[in-house]
Amino acid sequence: MTTENYVVKYGSLLKEETLEVIDDKILPNTIVLEATNPFPGYYEYYDGFQKDVQPHYIYLVLDRRYDLEEFTRATQKIMNYFEAKFHAAIGTITIYNDIHYVIRIRRLNTYDQVKELQECYQSEGIIFKTNGSIPHNSKAMIQLNKFFALDIIEDGYFKDHIEPNHGYFTIPEKLNWKQFEQLTKKVKYNMEMIHFDVSLGFIYDHFKAIDMIRVYAENLNLDLMKKIRAKYIERIK
Repeated sequence: MTTENYVVKYGSLLKEETLEVIDDKILPNTIVLEATNPFPGYYEYYDGFQKDVQPHYIYLVLDRRYDLEEFTRATQKIMNYFEAKFHAAIGTITIYNDIHYVIRIRRLNTYDQVKELQECYQSEGIIFKTNGSIPHNSKAMIQLNKFFALDIIEDGYFKDHIEPNHGYFTIPEKLNWKQFEQLTKKVKYNMEMIHFDVSLGFIYDHFKAIDMIRVYAENLNLDLMKKIRAKYIERIK
């Protein structure tokens, strides 16, 4: 992609995943979770495909809601000295109707870095939840508020500039999670030989909220995104 087609947008992603509790290599009395299968809609067809990829998506549970500026400034500072070039987003996870504020971390090299990163955030004024517990192997609704680095492929279609195999396409209206889930089942039923994972989101662009779907698949390309989008558009109308 040419540099003029590279844009950064702020927005949100909503997805459902199973989270496992990490019991060691973390700050004492804190809660840390991991999505060991972060793209279930794709990897459910490839059992064991991700088992050697460590660590996965990490969620650090916070003591309260932090605003975007607090989180961004703390993360900025840490990125200047932390050993791994990690990525971070702030958001919430909902488990059994309980809402927990979290920082989502990815691209750590080892589990030893989880505790180190917690210590860094703590030194920058971000405090972690120290009471309560979350059951192992919990299904969670995850809402992430994040910046998207996007390569514009053509109108309405984007590839993630940083993360391979991540693409996005716009949809004409906002969907709630139940609508999205039902549509996705119908779309996948009609595309049995194409395996992909999706989540629901939006970005702010030119003073508007633009609704979109994030697609994950190995060797994702524009042709595949167009096929998937067409199936969603048929059913949204």
